[in-house]
Amino acid sequence: MTAAPPRRQILAPEWTLIALLWVCYVLNHADRQVVYTLFPALQKDFGFSDATLGLTGALFLWVYGLCSPAAGILGDRWSKTGLVAGSLVVWSSFTVLSGFSPNGPFLLVCRALLGVSESLFMPAAYALMANAHGPETRSRAVAIFATSQMVGVAIGGSMSGYIAERFHWRASFWILGAAGILFALPLWRFLGRLPAAFARNAPGEPIRVKDFIGLFRIPSLCVVTAFVAVATFGLFLVYTWLPTFLYDRFSLGMAKAGFEASVYPQIGTAGGLLVGSALADWLYRRTHAARFWVILLAFAGAAPCIYLLGVSATLDTARVAGIGFGFFSGFIAGNQAASAFDVVPASVRASTVGVLNLLGASVSGFAPFLGGLARRTIGVDRVMMFTSGIYAAAGALVLLGVLRYFDRDHKRAQSL
Repeated sequence: MTAAPPRRQILAPEWTLIALLWVCYVLNHADRQVVYTLFPALQKDFGFSDATLGLTGALFLWVYGLCSPAAGILGDRWSKTGLVAGSLVVWSSFTVLSGFSPNGPFLLVCRALLGVSESLFMPAAYALMANAHGPETRSRAVAIFATSQMVGVAIGGSMSGYIAERFHWRASFWILGAAGILFALPLWRFLGRLPAAFARNAPGEPIRVKDFIGLFRIPSLCVVTAFVAVATFGLFLVYTWLPTFLYDRFSLGMAKAGFEASVYPQIGTAGGLLVGSALADWLYRRTHAARFWVILLAFAGAAPCIYLLGVSATLDTARVAGIGFGFFSGFIAGNQAASAFDVVPASVRASTVGVLNLLGASVSGFAPFLGGLARRTIGVDRVMMFTSGIYAAAGALVLLGVLRYFDRDHKRAQSL
């Protein structure tokens, strides 16, 4: 009897990996974003102040950031596939639990636990992608993966407002959490069949705490960490407070404000991810510092866009500014991890993502909190205008990093 021919795969394993991690990250960001459009409902049901509303975003980010170093070390020592699948199940369970919150403090605890569980995903996922894709395709692979962020934000932001107005805000948590739990089974089955080269840790001694601390002595990585913190601060300021900003300024309903704030910036982000990653991979053939130059361009473009978003007098102006801000933010999102991998040894990639998340999430946690404090005082618009100045300073820091540190750090990373 003739053996049946092997079943032909639609995608190569390295691209199937990107596709499945893409779905995971859609759910990841939808679960984060769902609460922000619900701010008016939470104020009504739980009596949240503006500062407490901001704390729902800040608490998640602070816990996420503080847990990231340990998550990064675990990603370089433990099974990356197990961490990816396990974190999906745990964070989805906490999302479901959030829908059963009897009071405000219970919801805040769920947000903190969401931060713990989601922190385990990114270091392991990025290390898997870096193992599967070399530097010639890495930016495109990461950019395709990162488009999931904008889809997740759009789904979480727009769907939660729609469901809250027609049914109840709790149902948004239940639906998204259940979707993640159900998706974990096919994800786990695929990850179990990955080529060993994708899933294994880099050769050599397992990473130790002192190796993790040594990452802070790489100047180019410090530059990457700083600009990631600035970029993430701006993103979460927009993600958290743009729905309420539009709700207040243009007298929109929750569903309309959630749609406007979630969809238009993400349209821009999708374009920016694709254009920025293709540009970086193309330039990499000419200069190994390509990703840093692309990110410098991104900060130069994003700074005036977030300023315009804050001063917009019409909804159309806010839409254009939101698309522009998303476009240049996509340049950064598609290249931030890849730029870090250009200056660190392969053996510490998951830990490197832990470093980025530690400072990025910890600093950006102040964005939702400061937005809450500013809403009825100086205004969220002033915070956006101030953030545009920080973006300009971050661009100058990236330029310094390219000119002074990159060549030395890149050569050292490639030699280890």
